[in-house]
Amino acid sequence: MSGDWRPWATTASVLVLVAGLALWFTVHNPMILIIGVLALITSLVERAYGAPSRRPTGARLRPTDERFVDPETGQIVTVWFDPATGERRYVADAEPK
Repeated sequence: MSGDWRPWATTASVLVLVAGLALWFTVHNPMILIIGVLALITSLVERAYGAPSRRPTGARLRPTDERFVDPETGQIVTVWFDPATGERRYVADAEPK
């Protein structure tokens, strides 16, 4: 699927949540309500996951030679690495092309 699918996922999550509320008030079945809440939370949290962040502060993270172009924003991204914990951060370096 091409394009940004996240607005569709959020919309679908809201619709499932509304259906769950309708079921809750009519037959007192919370299952669809729970699924709607989980789907909505997931679609909102997913937006931030893996997105390039600002340059990290602190002495532990070091920039690596690994760079790539973020396909969603067109920005050049540098991978920063913490050798003590193995944490990796993706930091945007340049303006979108």
